[in-house]
Amino acid sequence: MCDVILFGGTTEGRQLAQCLCDKAVLSIVCVAGSYGAELVNITNTAVRVHIGRLDLQEINALFQEHRPRLVIDASHPYATEISSNLRQACDEAKLPYLRVMRPEPKAEGCLVAADMEELTRFLNNRNGRIFSALGFKEAQALRAVKDYENRIILRILPQAETLSACIEAGYRAPNIICMQGPFSRELNRAMFKATQANILITKNSGVNGGFDEKLQAARDCGMEIIILQRPEKEEGCSVEEAVSRIGELIK
Repeated sequence: MCDVILFGGTTEGRQLAQCLCDKAVLSIVCVAGSYGAELVNITNTAVRVHIGRLDLQEINALFQEHRPRLVIDASHPYATEISSNLRQACDEAKLPYLRVMRPEPKAEGCLVAADMEELTRFLNNRNGRIFSALGFKEAQALRAVKDYENRIILRILPQAETLSACIEAGYRAPNIICMQGPFSRELNRAMFKATQANILITKNSGVNGGFDEKLQAARDCGMEIIILQRPEKEEGCSVEEAVSRIGELIK
């Protein structure tokens, strides 16, 4: 058994993992891959890391084996599948579920696309170079953009497997930037200028995702900004509220 199972390779997930270490809470931190595990600084033997994506059946098995007193979902706001599976598994196992949500900043003066289909349609009605800060998962769908091989600059995490997948998908190596964010306004601006992009496509990743810095830099460069809308509206709590809940759990 354990007290907490935490899901999330996000900034919020890392903050909560540190809280679990500081409080020596018997817990499991679940991350999708080895890169996410490297970013989680586990400093207490009470906390262990589980590496690997889990489907619904595997989540159910994990819950049955460890019977956590609390499940915390600190996954990315655009990672809807894992959140849906966690809610279902917690409901079936009658386990308390806590969703940690990033606030969604307003983005005035930006075009908003409801989904990837609408986003690619917008892009096909525009000329110029496109800087994609959407990440790796959306790279496949962006192949529907005309002349994507030359027009789109991808910024993805520095992982060998995702870089190889993008190249195999037809993206040119000089148009792929592998870096870990979030990025400052100055660094974003330097990348936008160096790549000569005039369109930024991004998610509304919130303050912790460097969203404001991306928008400020794009406006500095006179770029058009298109935001991929969050997939669904969720209710949740802040990191501070989750920390308080953890504290109550171990009193």
